[in-house]
Amino acid sequence: MLIVGETETLGYYSRELAVYLHEMGREIFIWDVTHPADSISAFEALEDKANSVLVTFNFIGLTGEGQFGGEKSTIWEENGIDILNIMVDSPIYYYGLLKHGFRHLGVACIDRNHADYVRRWHPETENVYFMPLCGNEPIDGGVPVPGIYGGQAHIGSCSGSRLADRDIDAVFIANYITPAGITDAIETADREYRDFLYDICYQMIREPSLVLEDTLYARLKEAFPDEPDEAFPEAMHHCVFVDLYVRSYFRAQTVRTLVDAGIQVHCYGKDWDQLECEHPENLIHTGRMMTSADCVSALESAVISLNVMPHFKAGAHDRVFSSMLAGCVSLTDTSAYMDEVITPWEDYAPFELGSTESITESAMRIRRDPELAQHIADTGRIKARENFTWRAFAKSVDSVT
Repeated sequence: MLIVGETETLGYYSRELAVYLHEMGREIFIWDVTHPADSISAFEALEDKANSVLVTFNFIGLTGEGQFGGEKSTIWEENGIDILNIMVDSPIYYYGLLKHGFRHLGVACIDRNHADYVRRWHPETENVYFMPLCGNEPIDGGVPVPGIYGGQAHIGSCSGSRLADRDIDAVFIANYITPAGITDAIETADREYRDFLYDICYQMIREPSLVLEDTLYARLKEAFPDEPDEAFPEAMHHCVFVDLYVRSYFRAQTVRTLVDAGIQVHCYGKDWDQLECEHPENLIHTGRMMTSADCVSALESAVISLNVMPHFKAGAHDRVFSSMLAGCVSLTDTSAYMDEVITPWEDYAPFELGSTESITESAMRIRRDPELAQHIADTGRIKARENFTWRAFAKSVDSVT
């Protein structure tokens, strides 16, 4: 069972999973939250629900939404349906949901550090898996209707046009959160608490290799040495400001560095017009987020696809593999997981997070050497098509459900 219609990006993931799991012989039921009556009716008509499994992202369908039951019990639990929840963000965001005690719950994390966190701080979650994200491909066919999925859609492949034929220097698909937009969230807190959070942010900016969850625990333990360990997961949940601040800082720094170095960057997301830089003429922005399908198309038109992921130290963002599948050069900071599965300057172009010199040098190396750029794009695309599509992710899901 898969849910669509809640968050566009996560719905796109579910649609890709539906295609590949259906190809593998699994019967697929689609719940569309934008059509609750039709979804409920189709669900109620199902027989033998107890042999089903809900595969959802970020606890969609489990947060007390009315169409899925109440806060105390969900239709999944009432019908004995197993649940596999895939968290694509840090587990500190989901303290309450992880503590809820959902029956038949398994949790998949896209970063090994996230999986270790859940095992340590939420041992009541019996089944915890590491399932690294993969890249998006075009979906041919409409959004499936509520009910049993009949295999109407199929996965296409990106055009793979040569870099010399592409008309966008660099693309970055993400929102920009302005400093004011972030700080507003804690302005009503007391001064000591604000200073504490800012100090952690500055520490993580000075030391970009730090792991978010480990750093939060260390700083909280230092500040409150007499508190029992069981108090810290909730305390870390109240520090999500650090994640937002640090992530936004590095996004802004990286984009600013490139545009001020003379590289035109097309940013698809909100509020990039508010980024302060010396050469705003090189910053092309749409002012809105696009659909996942539009993002795939944008990648097919770009030479370089930028990725910034300060809090994935043992995993990877889907932007990395979506870029490789689209045949452009993925310019990204790296992680321990990426070091295991893909090769720098062979499958992607690396830079050192926080180093403006490294960002500029890597980008300019791609621009100076078209043959190297095309080689990276070609080998990265082959590697991604073999290993990092939703087909591979579907196999992981199939193996644990």
